[in-house]
Amino acid sequence: MKHTLMIMLKGFMIGSSMSVPGVSGGTMAILLGIYDRLIHAISNFLKDIKGNTIFLFKFCLGAGIGIGSLAFLIQWLLEKFPFVVSFFFLGAVIGGIPALYQKTKERKFSLSSLLYFLLGLIIVISIGFIPTGNFDIVSGSGFIHYVMILVTGIVIALALVLPGISTSHMLLVLGMYDTMLAAITRFDVLYIGILGIATLIGVFLITKPLEFLMNRFPHSTYCMIIGFVIGSTSEIFGETILPAIPADASMSWWIPSLVLAAIALYLGGAGILALSKYSSD
Repeated sequence: MKHTLMIMLKGFMIGSSMSVPGVSGGTMAILLGIYDRLIHAISNFLKDIKGNTIFLFKFCLGAGIGIGSLAFLIQWLLEKFPFVVSFFFLGAVIGGIPALYQKTKERKFSLSSLLYFLLGLIIVISIGFIPTGNFDIVSGSGFIHYVMILVTGIVIALALVLPGISTSHMLLVLGMYDTMLAAITRFDVLYIGILGIATLIGVFLITKPLEFLMNRFPHSTYCMIIGFVIGSTSEIFGETILPAIPADASMSWWIPSLVLAAIALYLGGAGILALSKYSSD
């Protein structure tokens, strides 16, 4: 029962935090110590259909509850207290780095670690600079239209699986964000169905080689993932922290805001450090 509740709790936290800019589901899964198990369950699904189905059901149930409940509270808190709340999630990202570095299986930091880390960091930050609105991948009609939706689904899967890559930003880059929201509000079953199937196919295609890399080359893979995760904090700063600072901010705003932000930063880091000790493997 404790094991089941822990899986659902981690799913709940991942689902509820996905509405926060810069905090992808993959990032939270990494920080909470459930990422490896998720990748293994998906990439080896047919080897243990019953066990993997039960595990994924528990996780998805928790994530679904998180998306449907706490996500709205987090969105409200981000609207009312963006500066402080963003520092809480920034602390969560920082707090998960020590546990993540242990997965590199390296006793001391080396030049190769730095190079792989910088590569991951540059990739994620570069993706953030891709201008939105230049592509319109879902325009048109007929067969080609649905083929492009399939391609888009695979790209979305890449953003979902790899930590630190914002799914919402990728949708904006591909010109998919407004179209997908419109399809949901119109209950366009065909469109949503094709996109969902494509995303599912993409997830299964990506997880197998990713698991191979994590097992065969843990040092280089996890150093890059650390770069992905830290790189994702640039979106937290750019999307929520900097815009939350008033143009005419005075000391009466800065002093209490910085004190509360420091407390939130500590609580976020301490919380993730505590939860990351409970592996679901």
